[in-house]
Amino acid sequence: MENTITNTQINNKTKFAILPIIICLFVTITSLGLFYLTINSSKAGIFLPILLLIFVIFFWLTEFRTRAHKIEIQNEKIIVSEYFGLGKNKVFKLKDLEGFNVLLQPSKSGYYEYIFILNEGKRIASISEFYHRNYKTMKSVIEKEIKYLGKTEYKFKYGYEEMFK
Repeated sequence: MENTITNTQINNKTKFAILPIIICLFVTITSLGLFYLTINSSKAGIFLPILLLIFVIFFWLTEFRTRAHKIEIQNEKIIVSEYFGLGKNKVFKLKDLEGFNVLLQPSKSGYYEYIFILNEGKRIASISEFYHRNYKTMKSVIEKEIKYLGKTEYKFKYGYEEMFK
């Protein structure tokens, strides 16, 4: 009996895939290292490292804030933390949520499915096939607990507008 409870709890937490974490760490460390090297070099230009640093900051403040969420669903609540789980926990009651929608986002290797959980017309949480290795398990939990609002058509402009809300 104790094993069943433990397994249920484990299945209700997102687990990040390795690739997004590696990409995040590589880009962040590389840009900081490049910035450091150019600051300490009398011959290196500063424009490219500053541009790369701005790019990394942009991703941390937009893409990782709006899509790299750590999510836990337990009892009658959902706990959401942004920035790969490094952000502050936000707790919402499942019964108060508006619902969730599904989006297929194109990539070089095909399409990734994203689920956006909505509260008062705003996206409060996201899980995806790209960021989460247990996406299918979490999707089934979400489908049982939260109202399905339908599919959303991918629009590049709309996606980036959402990032700045």
